[in-house]
Amino acid sequence: MSVAPAAAELVVYPPVPGLAASEHYKVRVRSTGAGGEWKSAFAWETVCKSVEKKTDAYFEHLAGWTHAYVNFETAGAVEIEIARVNGHPIRTAAVHPLRKASSCLVKDGKAIVRLDKPCLVAVDIDGQMDAQDTGKGYKGPPIHTISVFANPLLPAKPKPTDPGVLTVKPGEIPPSDGAWTTLYFLPGVHDIGLAFPVRANRQYYIPGDAMVYGTLSSTKWGDGRNIRIFGLGTLSGARLQHPEYVKPAVPSKEHARYRPIEIIGTTDTRVECITIADSATHSLMLVHPYKAGHPNAVTWTKIFTWRANGDGINPFGNTLIEDCFIRTQDDSLYVNGLGIRRTVLWNDANGSSFVLSALPQLTDRKLVVEDCDVIYARAKWHRWSGGRVFNMRGEGGGAAGAGVIFRNINIEDPRPTLQQFFICMTMPEPYSSGAERREGGELSGILFQNISIAAPSVLGEPQMLWGQPNARIRDLKFENVTLGGKPVRDAGFFKTNEFVDGLIFSPGASSGR
Repeated sequence: MSVAPAAAELVVYPPVPGLAASEHYKVRVRSTGAGGEWKSAFAWETVCKSVEKKTDAYFEHLAGWTHAYVNFETAGAVEIEIARVNGHPIRTAAVHPLRKASSCLVKDGKAIVRLDKPCLVAVDIDGQMDAQDTGKGYKGPPIHTISVFANPLLPAKPKPTDPGVLTVKPGEIPPSDGAWTTLYFLPGVHDIGLAFPVRANRQYYIPGDAMVYGTLSSTKWGDGRNIRIFGLGTLSGARLQHPEYVKPAVPSKEHARYRPIEIIGTTDTRVECITIADSATHSLMLVHPYKAGHPNAVTWTKIFTWRANGDGINPFGNTLIEDCFIRTQDDSLYVNGLGIRRTVLWNDANGSSFVLSALPQLTDRKLVVEDCDVIYARAKWHRWSGGRVFNMRGEGGGAAGAGVIFRNINIEDPRPTLQQFFICMTMPEPYSSGAERREGGELSGILFQNISIAAPSVLGEPQMLWGQPNARIRDLKFENVTLGGKPVRDAGFFKTNEFVDGLIFSPGASSGR
């Protein structure tokens, strides 16, 4: 076994053979139960490469930024110790989301964090994110961040000797088919190349001491179904170019091959606990319209991207998203599918937390986005259509909104670059020179409930609801929405035009428009 049990309720993985650990942080973890001993946890690190955006789409102002992360499994409370590799003392530390940690303190130059149950968090060291504005105009040194991923115990982990298991050694090219049901990547560094085909009724296991470079794909509708991609290892696109800059040129229809996971026409598929790092383009797509009784699911999955088009997850109509951590430089989540729960969101350069352009209109079920935390909402740009938290950006079409609920959304960034609400059916000046315009169909019936916003835009950008004649905004409900702890009571909170009406605010006062 590659797993080292630290205690009955804690599983810590050893270093990845052949892979360098973080240059910035080292981490130990222990169970808080009786006899819990400190165990070293391998600190992975993903980096924004110092290359020109025009050659590989990395955001140049993030060049040299890193994000270290540790993955372990736990059934109970744990303590985590974070120290700098160079020995320099840590002065301050803060956990995000704030509500996830029971304590965080600095002792003898090290950060000590206690988590009472499995959760995915970031730890801001010395105020690198909290104490400075890293958005538009940032000219400071590269920022080195870290996350602690305390995953639940992963069920049904295979063993190399189990029936139907085919083990893959580092350096081997695994077969895409054969008389096996589980492909097991042994400890070390693997490279499966571009668009490794995944098959129906198969499992792909990446344990916590395995790094796999490449992408997993099924491009023919319905060929990939009942698939499980899981483990605490990492699937990385760092060895792949952005598809727009590959030479000779790659046809746009083949860009999907560069997505870490894309399975077309899939049902009953699960992605569990893996980390996806440095995606060359959109990170994870399980493509299928709603199909009752045959859901897809993405759970406890972590995503880090550094490039343009480095989006997070598009659930389409049939995927449930739960307990994920998504740091992207383009859009994080497209709001659709079966629901989004307990997910942590972080943007630095270009993306929106929740993209609303694919919002459905539901008559037979609810789509609930709940208990999510936006820990940082930063942007390189100022006046353009992207970024923000809730963003329509003048795209899509058709009636939408009925049956959609956003509740218990905590936006805790103390220095957000732009406004949180930017629900624009058409893009007004000065935010767009191209006048992007959504196709006809009104937006109505959304409930925003228990939305906590820590701070307004550092650039003074107004909260916006902006309709158009054939795509009005009406009958949106805002219950217990606060900004800086103060309740939002009426439509004066928003900048609107004549195509917005019927807004309702808790405790029930109408906007009167």
